[in-house]
Amino acid sequence: MESAILWFGFIGAWLLFAGPIYQAALELMDQDIEIDRIKSARDTVIAPPKVSALWWFIPPIKLYLEHRRSSQYKRRHLETLSPEDLEALIAFTNKATGWFMVAAGGLCIAIKETYELCHAHDYSSKAIWIIVAVMSFMSVLYTVVRITRGNKLLLVQKDMAKEKR
Repeated sequence: MESAILWFGFIGAWLLFAGPIYQAALELMDQDIEIDRIKSARDTVIAPPKVSALWWFIPPIKLYLEHRRSSQYKRRHLETLSPEDLEALIAFTNKATGWFMVAAGGLCIAIKETYELCHAHDYSSKAIWIIVAVMSFMSVLYTVVRITRGNKLLLVQKDMAKEKR
């Protein structure tokens, strides 16, 4: 019975990781955001001058200067966006951040459950990390396959609709 409970915890935890990744992909694809307009607005912004590599002799100052340069560039880019595009971009990044946090939490639980399952079965610590890597890959692959399959079905449906005309 204990082994079955460990397996249920393992499977459930990995579903708590894979599910948010899939849901995030679905919701973020549906988000009404005009990527082309945002990218074209970015292309009109002149980037601040690069920070000299000599500042690496004083790394904290180099990091500060790079951060300041990046902030200036982002601010200039955001100023070029229309209010609607800025609102859509903020909503998109907020939703993406939220789903990232949920998936990261699920991954932490999945790693813990994987450890407990492997520990109970006397697997090596190397096996734990191999299983974590494989399960992480499979979780992401599931999302990619489902999204790709759905997009192909939509293309087939559009082609069939064109043929009927």
